Amino acid sequence: MPVYFVYRCHYGSPSEKHVRRFEYDTVLDWAKGVFKQLDEDEAYKYAEELLGGLRVYSFGSMFMIDEEHGARTPPRAMKDVQEWFQDMYDQGEAHGPHHIQILTDDDEIQMAVYVFDDHYRKKHPGKADFLLLDGWELPAGDSDKPLPKLPKLPETDLLEPPGDAEGTLFAVSLYADDSSNLEDLYGAKRIDGLRLPDLARYLLRTPEEDDIHSDFAIHELRDNLRKLLEKPKGPDKGFLVAIRDHPEDLTSWGAYSDWLQDHDLPPAGLHLLELALRQKHFSGGRENRNPKFDCVKVTPHMAQASKNEGRWPSDKRARKMTDRDTFTQFIFFDDRWVAAHPTLATNILTFASRWDALT
Repeated sequence: MPVYFVYRCHYGSPSEKHVRRFEYDTVLDWAKGVFKQLDEDEAYKYAEELLGGLRVYSFGSMFMIDEEHGARTPPRAMKDVQEWFQDMYDQGEAHGPHHIQILTDDDEIQMAVYVFDDHYRKKHPGKADFLLLDGWELPAGDSDKPLPKLPKLPETDLLEPPGDAEGTLFAVSLYADDSSNLEDLYGAKRIDGLRLPDLARYLLRTPEEDDIHSDFAIHELRDNLRKLLEKPKGPDKGFLVAIRDHPEDLTSWGAYSDWLQDHDLPPAGLHLLELALRQKHFSGGRENRNPKFDCVKVTPHMAQASKNEGRWPSDKRARKMTDRDTFTQFIFFDDRWVAAHPTLATNILTFASRWDALT
């Protein structure tokens, strides 16, 4: 059974996660197998090679022996492994018999490391599904069936006003706005009476001063929707003007959806949602932001965007993505997507609310 090493970091990945897999039965077996003590240069080189070229901040210090990092005996028990991981720049830890969680930082932003095995996964089925999703894309799919029996969904903040239909929409913003980004997570938000296909209409008809616009993902999406409709052009201009001027009018949305269907495009709400998420404008970007690195996916009941913020600390725009590019993630899904992916939805809401996602 494998051991999994997951690095949670805003650098170098649209998903904020870097996943590595090792063929050991337990975390303790992995620790015994990879343990070494080397001088500083060799220690950091070994740490990077161990993770297939992935540079994890301060991970190399675990393999160093110098005046600060004295001689250490190979780990014999999980307690030794936990103490060994404290050689990383440790701001917080939360461990168990088959998992390690460490919080660290590089003085700019915080990162987290998770090491766990299939014994942990067997005891906590589905708990690590989102952590192990190395790529940025979430699956499509939805269900009209009632939610299966689950532990209570992680707490979310209710935003007002509610929508005017059935369902619940969840909005997740994942970004690093200061050096305490993983300790001071904002958690996910929810809007009752709303599902994803009607999100664009809801945002366009809701006054700017309302509570919902306090959320970064929703505020950014609403602004890009308005920019999109400000000066419409093209064969669908008339539909867009009608929606812009009277977003509450369901007739305009229905007529535009019919026109889009004739052109093999999604219904109006999902079509405008995707166009807005693909907008080059992003208020969280630096001057060297490259919109070509943005990743967007919209399905009937789940939408997501990983927006490239730019590269740090260089002031030059990268032609290729580097491990110094940072990203902001926006994820929207509703109760029908939750019904089809209950454990994954629970994982995402947990990930958005706490750094120690395996606790």
